[in-house]
Amino acid sequence: MSSCTNSTARSNTPQELLLFQKTPCYGTCPAYNATFYSDGTVLYEGLRYVPVQDTLSLRLTKNQLQEVQATLKDLNHTSLENNYLSTFTDIPSSYLTFYKDNKEVKRIKHQQEGPEKLQQVIKQLHELVMQLLNERQE
Repeated sequence: MSSCTNSTARSNTPQELLLFQKTPCYGTCPAYNATFYSDGTVLYEGLRYVPVQDTLSLRLTKNQLQEVQATLKDLNHTSLENNYLSTFTDIPSSYLTFYKDNKEVKRIKHQQEGPEKLQQVIKQLHELVMQLLNERQE
């Protein structure tokens, strides 16, 4: 009986969808990690130059979760390069690590240029994380 319960519990465990990371620069660039899960949970770890320098569990609404999932699907990450780098040393990086069945399937490092769609997704994810932090503080 207990083995049935364990497998059921495992199947109900939220799956990692994406690890979104913003790295520091020599200035005041926000640095944090945000892991998005299939149940709408976002595990946030604020590092530098962010409104909250702590580890928090944030929550997406159902609509926000569906929007994130649709955006990630539309991005078609498998067609993207692994790196979009800059020759400048002071530029921060954004990492997008994609998961399927809790296993990493693709990691993209973005510093500069690259497809417009990728740049838009990075901007949207950053704005969403900041919005979730602001709502939590209110």
